[in-house]
Amino acid sequence: MRTYPWGEPTATCSYAVMYDGTNSGCGTNATWAVGSKTAGDSPYGLHDMAGNVFEWNRDWYDTYSAGAVTDPVGPGSAPVRVLRGGGFWASAGSLRAGYRTSDIVSGTSGVRGLRCMRSYP
Repeated sequence: MRTYPWGEPTATCSYAVMYDGTNSGCGTNATWAVGSKTAGDSPYGLHDMAGNVFEWNRDWYDTYSAGAVTDPVGPGSAPVRVLRGGGFWASAGSLRAGYRTSDIVSGTSGVRGLRCMRSYP
């Protein structure tokens, strides 16, 4: 598994819209247009899998057991859902492929969103 969607180089503003150590959003304090950081594209051609906005996931959040399996299914319900991918205010550690956090479903925020996709023919 890669550390980041693009591979092993540490997350910087060359790869993702993130907190650069001084400013959020690589100096803009905002999200960027999809596809603005092409150096951060995955080998599969996917854009913005890290940074810009945290991605809502289907799973409800819970801690993994010590014997967690590949792609474990979360609980049937919980007060919060899983978020992945890091946002424009997140540091490099939050952009790692394996990083997950959570947030309440109700409420709004400019740092959470969905990643649109389509089926591959």
